[in-house]
Amino acid sequence: MPVLHPFRASVGKLINDHRGGTNAGQVQVGFATTKGAAVCSSLCTGCVRGTPNSTSGQSFEGGKSLLNKMFERLGFGGLKVETVLDQTEVRPGGQITGNVVITGGAGDWGCEKLIVELQSYCQFKMTDGESVPQMIGMALVNLRPGLIASASKESFPFVIDVPLTTPVTGGATKSAMTTRLDAEMAVDPTDMDPVTILPTEQMAAVLKSVAAQGFLLHEAEASYDHRRETPVQQIFEFRPTGHHQSRIHELEVSFVTGESLIEITISVDRKIGLADSGGERNARFTIGKDQIDSEAVDAAVKDAIVALGH
Repeated sequence: MPVLHPFRASVGKLINDHRGGTNAGQVQVGFATTKGAAVCSSLCTGCVRGTPNSTSGQSFEGGKSLLNKMFERLGFGGLKVETVLDQTEVRPGGQITGNVVITGGAGDWGCEKLIVELQSYCQFKMTDGESVPQMIGMALVNLRPGLIASASKESFPFVIDVPLTTPVTGGATKSAMTTRLDAEMAVDPTDMDPVTILPTEQMAAVLKSVAAQGFLLHEAEASYDHRRETPVQQIFEFRPTGHHQSRIHELEVSFVTGESLIEITISVDRKIGLADSGGERNARFTIGKDQIDSEAVDAAVKDAIVALGH
């Protein structure tokens, strides 16, 4: 069974030493794959020149370490890993299945860690109140392949349960399946495959109802804060159209999924100049997690918007 990843998106302090400050702050996922290699977990695109989807944290040229390229030229090929997904679209609460194919190199190689992980791009809340973009681990599994024989090709199936808190894909919020092979001298030890996280039927009904009331979806930003009861939260930000523009600056929708109910919070930022001088107001209602009544959802959304906008 997959193990939920509590938190693994730390900001690495080695980025300046590793890259001399060049390209610092640009977002990319990084890991060390060779013993003694510097880890750049704050992640800079300069570490993976020419490979924007790579997840390696070593100094790379064209996606491969200079040492591994030298071994390839000499005929000492290492392991290669490729992840094949059965589906690239999934909803929170669903599953992602697939196979990791490892191709052996010139010689037998032992490997105790083959990590397959679902990661989502979130704004990581720092203790000083600032936010930095990070890939946050949502769920993972270790396949533990063991010995990989020379020139062999082996397939390892996996199943990952997608947590209910996984943010929906949209705007800057994206998700991917990352695969990391912990083996010395691996030629291609990582793989990254984008996946689309769709809203649940209940979430889709609420968002559709808000749009029907005259609002356009502007952003769907996800954030991570370990101090919250639910660390990963996503806010769907809407902009008003038509008659709402005179009273409402923006409208936000968020979801908290429990065992049997989904709590929906609608927040309205009223424009200054109204009777109460503007400001943010909130309304909450719940719907069943496994049932949906479109008419009831439409009525609840409409009532909330009318009450908050006046």
